[in-house]
Amino acid sequence: MAISPGNIAEKEGIIFQYFSEIIGSKRARLHTMDWERLELPRLDEPLLDRPFTEEEIKNVIKELPAEKAPGPDGFTGTFYKVCWSIIKNDVMSALCSFYNLRAGPLDKLNGANIVLIPKSDLAEKPGDFRPISLIHSFGKLITKTLCLQE
Repeated sequence: MAISPGNIAEKEGIIFQYFSEIIGSKRARLHTMDWERLELPRLDEPLLDRPFTEEEIKNVIKELPAEKAPGPDGFTGTFYKVCWSIIKNDVMSALCSFYNLRAGPLDKLNGANIVLIPKSDLAEKPGDFRPISLIHSFGKLITKTLCLQE
């Protein structure tokens, strides 16, 4: 269905319906995992249950792509790298609050902006666009730090 120049609300509705069917659809699970049967090694000490350290966060920031698309907060990896000496106390304080479950409502942190990037110069219908999700950089710091914990 081609989008004709016209009512913006109509265009929004068409795009929302198209991507809701693709992104927001829940499918029945055909298979499940038997985690016990996989015999994965178990952690002897609860590494994921310890506070974030400044060294861990600095390592994550070092690995952040410098100029990847910013999230809704507008921050890129370059911001964290260049301004670390200025922002480190605030970032560590925020991470400490998150660790201590004093993070408050996380709806802003969990939110994302979805931007539609045209796949070609002749993009006319919803399928001609690629959705890109822009998440907050602070959420990225948390998830990347948890992934890198040894």
